[in-house]
Amino acid sequence: MGLDFLVFTGGIGEHDAEVRAEICDGLSWLGINLDLAENQLSKGTISHSTSGCLVRVRHSQEDAQIAAHTWKLAASRISSIDSTDNGDGH
Repeated sequence: MGLDFLVFTGGIGEHDAEVRAEICDGLSWLGINLDLAENQLSKGTISHSTSGCLVRVRHSQEDAQIAAHTWKLAASRISSIDSTDNGDGH
């Protein structure tokens, strides 16, 4: 039993090295071993070369995802309104 790959992303996952270290310490039974210097850099691979699991920090682009979902929802609502409009304003 083990873990092949662990990714930290989103606000805390991307920006809080202490939280990442605590989480990985709690998962050490899975063979996770962080490179503490790389963890402080908060980018790319942060696992030590002796780790049994690859650990990475990945930028999530949450703003772009929110914008894309909002655009899709707004477009579907406009399409729905257009399809029910019979031209008399009702």
